[in-house]
Amino acid sequence: MFAFNEKMNAKAFLKVLYKVKSKFKKVILIIDRAPWHRAKIVQKYLEKYKDDIKLIWFPRGCPEMNPVEECWRQAKNEVNGGRVHKSFEVMKKELRHFLRYKEFKQDMVKYLRP
Repeated sequence: MFAFNEKMNAKAFLKVLYKVKSKFKKVILIIDRAPWHRAKIVQKYLEKYKDDIKLIWFPRGCPEMNPVEECWRQAKNEVNGGRVHKSFEVMKKELRHFLRYKEFKQDMVKYLRP
């Protein structure tokens, strides 16, 4: 499940949380410390649904522990790969398609700690 937003902010992230909450009864979210994840309105929502949505925070300053960073790396190489797109809209369309249909190959063991 992914969400594509022109600009990510607390309100956009809340919309993602609404979708997650409506699709899953209980969920564990592993998120980084982006400003929209820590916003007061988001924290208020998460507090309200703390029995349904459990948060695990990535450690500060450790993007290499975030598997999403590997997805972005693969997307950057695959969608851009040093080529110029006809327009920004074409690039966004290719990126959406890539993220929606790509089956990411990741070594999840490297993200686990003993």
